[in-house]
Formats: sequence, C-alpha cells, structure tokens
Amino acid sequence: MTASTTESTANTRPADEPDPGPSGGGRRFGGPRALQVAAAVAVVAAIVFGVLWLTTLLSGERKLAEARDDVLVAARQSAISLNTLDWHDVDGGLDRWEQTSTGAVLDEFRTNRAQYAQFVAQSKRTTTATVSDAAVSELDDRAGVARVLVGVDVTVTPDGQQPIPTRQRLQLEMSRTDDGWKVSKLAPVRAPGQSG
Repeated sequence: MTASTTESTANTRPADEPDPGPSGGGRRFGGPRALQVAAAVAVVAAIVFGVLWLTTLLSGERKLAEARDDVLVAARQSAISLNTLDWHDVDGGLDRWEQTSTGAVLDEFRTNRAQYAQFVAQSKRTTTATVSDAAVSELDDRAGVARVLVGVDVTVTPDGQQPIPTRQRLQLEMSRTDDGWKVSKLAPVRAPGQSG
C-alpha cells in the first residue's frame, strides 16, 4: 500500500461519525455551541425572574389600591352615619354610630349614649348628611390604619322649621377590624385662620 492510499483511506469516514479534530480525541466541550446554550438559558432565566418580580410588584400595588378604595368607601359611609340622626328614631341612629366606630370613639359613644339620646329627643331635630368629597391622606396597610379627610354637608331640620344647611370637614382615623374599616378617631378640620 502506498502513502497516497493510506491518506485516502484516513479521509473517508462515515458521514455520521464526528470529526476527531486536530487532537484526534472525539467531540470537544466548551466550544461555541456550549456558550450559545448557556446564553440562551441565562436569557430565559432573566425573563422568568423579571416576570415574577413584576407580577409581585403589581400585585402589591393592586392590594394597596384595593385597601385604599375600601377605606375610602367605609370613611364616606361612616361620615354619613355619624352625622345623620332622627329624633323620631334616636336608638336606630345611635346604633349606627356604634356600628361604624371602634376603639376610643366606640367607648365614648357607649359611655355617653343616654345623654346623646336625651339631647336629641329634647332638641327635636333631624340631621341628614351627604359627603361632598373625601380623600385618603395616609394609609398604613400593614398596621391597618388610615387617615381620611371628608367634606360633609349636613342639613339640620328642627321640628316644624326650615332646614338649615351646614358644611364641615372632618379628619377620620380609620382602623381595620374583623368587620371592616371603622372610625377610631375623629376631629373637625379647621380652615386656616378659623378660630377654635
């Protein structure tokens, strides 16, 4: 056999047999193909973790927005309940006061209920309230506490007399309870320059 025959035989191998390469040792690892696979895995992992992070972020923002909406609805209704009282149904009105409050406010209503009932019955007045505007000024969802500013229009109607419209602004501190958000503190908001 001649040298040219030996070369020809060495260069003819089946098509599915890998090229041994210059070292003659079979397939190589860590070449360009492995880098492409590693890069693809890194891109997929970055996308997955990015989507998970964004989902968590948006979920937290959505939860906070829902809490803000819930406390705003509760504060508006509480302001109406606390400023509406009919001398024909004093107990019903005072029950609503208690149902909408918690903490020190609830304690005060319960302690002074008899005096409130007597005053309303003697004054023979009916008050009805509507909320003109309301806004959550602070919300600590973890602590379950919020502050809400509420504008309330109250119509006072003494028995047999013309209604008297009044307007007031309140700051309500709302606390989350097992029964929803309730008023735990309330105070009138004075306009700048208004005397006490």
